[in-house]
Amino acid sequence: MSLFRAGIPALLLCASLAFAAPLAAQAAPAEPAAAKVHAEKQPKAPTKDELTKDQASSLALVSREHPLDPANYKPKDLRNVAGSGHELRKDAASALESLLQSARKNSKSLVVLSAYRSYERQLSLFNGYKARYGTDYAMRISAAAGTSEHQLGLAADIGLSSGQCNLKECFGDTAGGKWLASNAADFGFIIRYPSDGEKITGYKYEPWHLRYIGVDHAKAMAKSKAGTFEDYQATLLKATTAPKTAAPKLLTDAQVKERRESLLVLRFLPPYRDWSTGYDFAR
Repeated sequence: MSLFRAGIPALLLCASLAFAAPLAAQAAPAEPAAAKVHAEKQPKAPTKDELTKDQASSLALVSREHPLDPANYKPKDLRNVAGSGHELRKDAASALESLLQSARKNSKSLVVLSAYRSYERQLSLFNGYKARYGTDYAMRISAAAGTSEHQLGLAADIGLSSGQCNLKECFGDTAGGKWLASNAADFGFIIRYPSDGEKITGYKYEPWHLRYIGVDHAKAMAKSKAGTFEDYQATLLKATTAPKTAAPKLLTDAQVKERRESLLVLRFLPPYRDWSTGYDFAR
């Protein structure tokens, strides 16, 4: 009997543990799933040719100082921006479509006013501005044919469907203009001609003029605090011409052994300083 009685508590204990285990498993919170880290992608370093010669590059600089070559250059991968009747190069068109869709979701009705322009179309526009305003002012608000980003197929003028402040500086003060400035980089665009950049860009403030350079570079440019695309592009160009520091050569096992033996000898020479302190030739 005593053995039987002694075994009852043990049986009860085992039974309680057996029932408690599944309950505990149900009550225990599930291990949280590993959080996904969305590290911002470091933009691929462009080559010097991509910055200075390759007009198919999204980082090509086109301006009065950097004209297109040939002057009547036309991109090969133009396509229509859905619902606009305007063309851009393939990647820029897709990015602009995403931007416009996001704007609509945020109750901002933005439209494309202009995108790719041929050499002939740009020539006609510029000559019209010259006739109306004179050459000096025309050069502040328009590019001569062969020097326009619109001809490159990577630039678009954006406005409001209401027509409010379209192609005017006040566009930047509208809700749509502010949204555009704050969100353009998420889609790979920059405001190409900022309010304080005329001395560098040569053009008056154009809050409606977008230039596509790709998401990674648009965000990198914003982080770099570069005032203009010229500044950012110059920084990239400088990096391509900077002398590369040679990587330190690894010592062979024989060289490591030889240097350690040399240090052992130094330890026993006057003034008996421990020369090995602070040195580690292990790789």
